[in-house]
Amino acid sequence: MTWVYALPIWVLAPLAVIAASGVATGGLHLVRTAIKRKQLISHNDVAGAIFGIIGTVLAVGLSFMFINVWTQYVLASDTVQREASAVADLHHLADAFPQPTRAKIQDGVDKYIELVIKQEWPLMRAGGHSEAAYTAAYDVLNVITSLKPKSSEEIMVQSHALDAANAFLDDRRQRLHANDEGIPLILWAALFFVACTVVVFSYYFRVENPFEQHVMVAALASVIVIVMLLIAEFDYPFRGDVAVSPAAFQHAWNSLHHLQGGY
Repeated sequence: MTWVYALPIWVLAPLAVIAASGVATGGLHLVRTAIKRKQLISHNDVAGAIFGIIGTVLAVGLSFMFINVWTQYVLASDTVQREASAVADLHHLADAFPQPTRAKIQDGVDKYIELVIKQEWPLMRAGGHSEAAYTAAYDVLNVITSLKPKSSEEIMVQSHALDAANAFLDDRRQRLHANDEGIPLILWAALFFVACTVVVFSYYFRVENPFEQHVMVAALASVIVIVMLLIAEFDYPFRGDVAVSPAAFQHAWNSLHHLQGGY
């Protein structure tokens, strides 16, 4: 479903609603033309119960998928915040190291933050990542591990620095993983099949006023497609118009360099 990110949501949503409504009402028109009036279901408790069960399956499926993608979206946002915080902590911890180790760590952290904001985030919107940011991250780790502490204080500081470095590297991997994993295609196919079944099944209920039935079918198709679009939009948390932003890294940068907007 990554194709949904090719267009802005404010353009895609109206187009999808128009297309879904047109197809649904077109199908209804064909059914009402091809099937005799007496063959349509007017008051059938069995048919109504079956329609209710199928509709419930669709509602549960849509709810489950939306809750899942929203949870993953929130977790991705929290991961970015943790990663940015760990990077900022490492920058501050570097003050306890002697030169030139201090400068190497802080310059490396600055380079990593800048690469993440300016290079990696745009690449993530297309499903990629920055090799330069990857290299910068492990360069910082190598500087810390190569240090030969000469006192118990330096051993303790190095240990804390390693914890911070490992924390932001773990969060980085989690962030990139979240940008690669989406809802499996088989679930989308199953949901689409159930949605089509619900819409087609609604054709066989007789409504005296054809215009009213067309409006109801169009509304049903529109609601389904809008919810499915929302699920797709949140499915990959670093893509699309509602993507998680690098604001946490920007705030970390501003804070480290005493710029307005840091905290």
